Amino acid sequence: MDLRRTLLTRLTLAFAALLLVFGGVWLQDLRQDALAEQQATSRLVALLLDKSSLDAPQQLAAALAPGQFRHVSVQLANPGAEPQAADVTAAEPPRLMRWLGLSNEVGQAHRIRVGGQELTIRPDPGSEFREKLTDSLQVLVMLVLFCGICLGLTWFAVDHALSPVKELNAGLVRLATGEDQARLPGFALREFAAIAQVVDQLAESLSRARDSQRRLTRQLMDVQDQERRALAAELHDEFGQSLTAISATAAYIEHHAHHAEAATLTDCAREIGSESRRISGHVRQLLTSLRPYGLEDSGMREALRELVAGWQARLPDRQIDCHIAPLPAVSADVALALYRCLQEALTNCVRHSGAQCIEVQAGLQGGRIHLTVSDNGSGQAQTLQRQAGGGLLGLRERLAMVGGHLQISDRAGGGVVLSATLPVQAKETL
Repeated sequence: MDLRRTLLTRLTLAFAALLLVFGGVWLQDLRQDALAEQQATSRLVALLLDKSSLDAPQQLAAALAPGQFRHVSVQLANPGAEPQAADVTAAEPPRLMRWLGLSNEVGQAHRIRVGGQELTIRPDPGSEFREKLTDSLQVLVMLVLFCGICLGLTWFAVDHALSPVKELNAGLVRLATGEDQARLPGFALREFAAIAQVVDQLAESLSRARDSQRRLTRQLMDVQDQERRALAAELHDEFGQSLTAISATAAYIEHHAHHAEAATLTDCAREIGSESRRISGHVRQLLTSLRPYGLEDSGMREALRELVAGWQARLPDRQIDCHIAPLPAVSADVALALYRCLQEALTNCVRHSGAQCIEVQAGLQGGRIHLTVSDNGSGQAQTLQRQAGGGLLGLRERLAMVGGHLQISDRAGGGVVLSATLPVQAKETL
């Protein structure tokens, strides 16, 4: 069932039952009115035909009692007598009749000689008007009742039909408070069943997003710990040894400078300089891996080329093509996001896809920076999107933070195409 048909069916049945009730009331009133009309006419005809009652004053007076006849006035008076006060009052039309342009003067009076008196029969429009007014008021009251009951039935039908909204609202509240499922009941109406299905899909997507967020948080913490351990080992192994060698050479110079040969001192100085230059180069390499310098300036293009060149030098057996057009100066966040995106894409191509050919393209299109990295490896876009690792999840978050977007698609002929778009933000000024 759907909502429209359900509401239409319920309201139609309710209105039909209501019409039957009011129709029965109206038919009963019509029947009583017709019976009263027939009885009044029969009494008038019987009065005119019954000679015995006309000769008996008491029976005639009882037959002429008020309320015995409809729409006519029947009075018994002496010949030539003046109309009674009630007659004069009755001759005056009511105010509402005058306002409607009606009058009591609508017919001629008929007089019948009864013994020594006259029986006067004249039309009574006021009686007809009062009867119609009473009937109209009854119809008006019935119409008001009908409208009120219809509104009540409509309210009840709509409220009953929309009662599942409370369950939907409760399910959304459960999702908002951190629950993984909305726990919605089954709905008979098609519209609410469709909404419940969408809510369940939303709950599933939200649950996956929360799992991805938790997994990303754990992976980021692991990466942070690994970077710290790697940095500590680098400092201990490389810098510790170099500093120890420099310290030992400096101590030798300090203790033997007054009697050592000049060539020996020169060799010691050359050794200190060599170690210092090696430490300086290693520091620059560490700093570049942690955060490349000059990305937000005009060196963005050179930094990307240098990153690709580093991979080309380490992997001479792989074909890595690089086409990077001139790029504008961007903010530090956008520049770092673009650099990390290319770094992560190249890492995935080399470590996971087993690609032999990699192509890198970057440039400015439509006011946005577009980066595309494609390979001919064994990866599939659907698998990467469904089982994204910490690198891709972190990359999506990094791009989203600067207003960028990441898209993964399959490459014609095999492989994966990673496309990233980033906005060109104005360089930050201090």
